[in-house]
Amino acid sequence: MDCLRLPFLLLGFAFCCGCATVHRTEGIAVQRDESGCRADTAADSRVEIDRTLDARPTLLNLDLRRDDELIETLWNRRGEPRLRLASAAAQDSGPKEADDGDVDENPFSKAYWKLVLGDIGQTFTAPARWDTRDWLIFGGVAAGIGTVAVFDRDVQRAVQRNRNGTLDDISKAMEPFGQEYVPGVLGAFYLGGELLHDERAKAVALDGVSASIIASGLIEFPLKYVVGRSRPGDNQGPHHFQPFGGSDSFPSGHTTEAFALASVIAEHYDSIWIKIGSYGIASMVGYARLERNYHWTSDVLAGAAIGTFVGHVVVHFNQKHWRVAFQPIIGPNMQGGQFAFRF
Repeated sequence: MDCLRLPFLLLGFAFCCGCATVHRTEGIAVQRDESGCRADTAADSRVEIDRTLDARPTLLNLDLRRDDELIETLWNRRGEPRLRLASAAAQDSGPKEADDGDVDENPFSKAYWKLVLGDIGQTFTAPARWDTRDWLIFGGVAAGIGTVAVFDRDVQRAVQRNRNGTLDDISKAMEPFGQEYVPGVLGAFYLGGELLHDERAKAVALDGVSASIIASGLIEFPLKYVVGRSRPGDNQGPHHFQPFGGSDSFPSGHTTEAFALASVIAEHYDSIWIKIGSYGIASMVGYARLERNYHWTSDVLAGAAIGTFVGHVVVHFNQKHWRVAFQPIIGPNMQGGQFAFRF
């Protein structure tokens, strides 16, 4: 049956950009749909391609709708093109809107939390996909943290000797960006995205929530109690470890959270000043934990590495992932279904 060939048509179009051979089907229309685009400002073009693969022709109708406001985000809020596949008969009776769940925009939807589960799986299985370069980076970071750990006591004493009122005030002001202020920052991005119709800002908020859950809740928090490292204020030295003993110095939770948020923001924006500002604030959070004598230097470096890694994985996975949804279409002139592809 012709309808059984529909998935092959879609895969050929999606992965070969319309240049590969398309499987035969009857009157198929592939329409690009931009969520939130205004019809009065969209520039439309239609291309019809007639390819004969056997005794019957194949008709491919391609509609491209482009909103200039979405150029910088590559046609979609995160650079994800959206394709909609529907029968030509359905288009003749008027455009049909398919609901794809809007997982990128609605933090209360089931689809969004399924995406968070995908982020979790992608993060914990990332080493299985690393190449030689990735392993070299990992080895270099681990070696750097280990080397710094040798000098933890010396750095801690130097930081404490140079404490003063100004540094204390700065540390107190920056420290909450690793914990208390994070929900407010993410909320501001989401609310600003809603009010200003800025899909990238909303993506920062939703990716930030996912990265925070993974980096802090699933990696940093369990690791603290598995390692069981004493804090500087415990006066037991930087090399005192008691796994599952209640000590929780390694890694720094504030720094992990701050760098997870900073990396999400930096991955979404190309501006060098935004990147410098994001990582600069996160670095100040790490210094504040040293200045206030809550962590060793290697704790802070480990937290920065974890947060940066998770933020990077989450953003890039959510930009590249794709899903398929199916909707039935019932009308006076046709009965069938509609596939919505996002990738």
